[in-house]
Amino acid sequence: MLSFLKTPKTDSSYHLNALLLIAAAFLFRVIYSWLYPVHLAGDEAYYWEWGRRPALGYYSKPAMIGWIYAAANWISNGSLFGIRFTAILFGSLSLWITYLLTRKLFDAKTAWVAVVLGIAVPGNCLLNSVLTIDAPLVLFWSLSLYFLWKVSIQEKTGLSLFFLFVALAAGHLSKQMMLFFPPLAIIFLATGIETRPLLKKPATWLSIIGSLLIGWLPLFYWNSKNQWITFNHMDSHFGVHSEPSFWETIEKRIGYFFEFVGTQIGALSPVIAVLLFILTVVALFQKKNIAPRLRFLITFCGVPLLLILIVACFQKVQPNWPAVLYLSGVPMVAAWFTKLINWYPVCDQTRTRLFRGGIMLGFALCAFFYLGPIIFQLTGNENNHANPNRRLIGSERLGKAVQEIRQTIPGWEDHFVFADGHRYQAAWLGFELPDQPRVYRIAGATIESQFEIWPEPWEDGLKGKNALYVAFGNTPSVAAHIKAAFDTIELIKVIHVKFGTGLTDYSIFRCQNLQGPLRPKLKIP
Repeated sequence: MLSFLKTPKTDSSYHLNALLLIAAAFLFRVIYSWLYPVHLAGDEAYYWEWGRRPALGYYSKPAMIGWIYAAANWISNGSLFGIRFTAILFGSLSLWITYLLTRKLFDAKTAWVAVVLGIAVPGNCLLNSVLTIDAPLVLFWSLSLYFLWKVSIQEKTGLSLFFLFVALAAGHLSKQMMLFFPPLAIIFLATGIETRPLLKKPATWLSIIGSLLIGWLPLFYWNSKNQWITFNHMDSHFGVHSEPSFWETIEKRIGYFFEFVGTQIGALSPVIAVLLFILTVVALFQKKNIAPRLRFLITFCGVPLLLILIVACFQKVQPNWPAVLYLSGVPMVAAWFTKLINWYPVCDQTRTRLFRGGIMLGFALCAFFYLGPIIFQLTGNENNHANPNRRLIGSERLGKAVQEIRQTIPGWEDHFVFADGHRYQAAWLGFELPDQPRVYRIAGATIESQFEIWPEPWEDGLKGKNALYVAFGNTPSVAAHIKAAFDTIELIKVIHVKFGTGLTDYSIFRCQNLQGPLRPKLKIP
């Protein structure tokens, strides 16, 4: 037994300690979110708008995140704390499932170490802070891992296959990344003598293929009614773009690779990240047969992580893409610390130092994640690039500034609101204005977001209504198609809003008597 683990030696004690640690982290995050409310990121405000219009699919993603926001809005009456609480709940449940999986794979002690490592991962702080599509994806991926392992050891096989089907279907409804799970599951089952017979059972294929049908049919149906816009959007994320010269291409691709690796080291913390990468590489070159539980972790972490690293050599890879892979990676590192993984051997003293150093550094980074924004705010240095919340600052100021202008207009309650610029502007206004009105986005001539799929004011029957137009930038005039839609348009004021990324100007116009469509004919980009 390694000397650095000073916890009680019984399984029940490890189990209780893990439960208390997860509960303590959950309680801390809830209290922190209550006392120090951080306003919505752009994507969160955008998904919040989706939640106000539940559908079978959306412009760029499946429907689950919209349904989650709809439920959170209904329960918490559209409050900021309700959104933060939902993110914390999803993150805490994911960590608990990771504990259960690790205990099922190894033992209670290793599972407890996995919980400690998981809480010390800075990326886990972000997962428990913002409610994006990664929150449900991580939860349903972890559940899928748990029930797939139960299936592989033939523990309540029929019931486990049913819950695997449910978890997979929910994952497919959450994010396209879940498509990687079925092939990885088939690879794992096919590469083991003891698991290969499961592929001969119709129930196994029914669980996997049935979840694909349930998860993707709603999105296919919605897209059939909306010009297959989601699949056009997905296509834009892939493909290698040529550069003007050979050396510029090489330089850019090297930059992509090291940028991706750097973000992963920051998300996992340096010690844990380096250990995970080493264990992954060494594991892939193991010549002798390895135990099924280790093959399970390698299949769901090592193999896809290596593929993502290869992709990162050719194009920009989003930092959150491999997040679900670490649900298998962290248990693998935990098992190495408890000496249940014997590749990459080191002495106990080195193992102890790595554990202590990794945990201390991880918790220091997590402490900075929570305390840093408060310190920057108190010192009047919120715009510092080191501030973790820098990009979350300013939306409430935009809402307050626009509301002050709205209240100076007679009958402002009957004015609809529309904005141009990035989709975040309209989404932030919809959430931050006190009455949370429907805010339309009127931008270019292409479909660039969900806002362009929803009806515009003219289609919503607002003929003859007055409007408040929030235009991005300091501009004295409006576009010709907007000017032609109203009888009169007057500039009320140019406001200056301080965001965490700098000062942004907005021009506020009052538009009277809507007489025609605000949008030109839209096309798919």
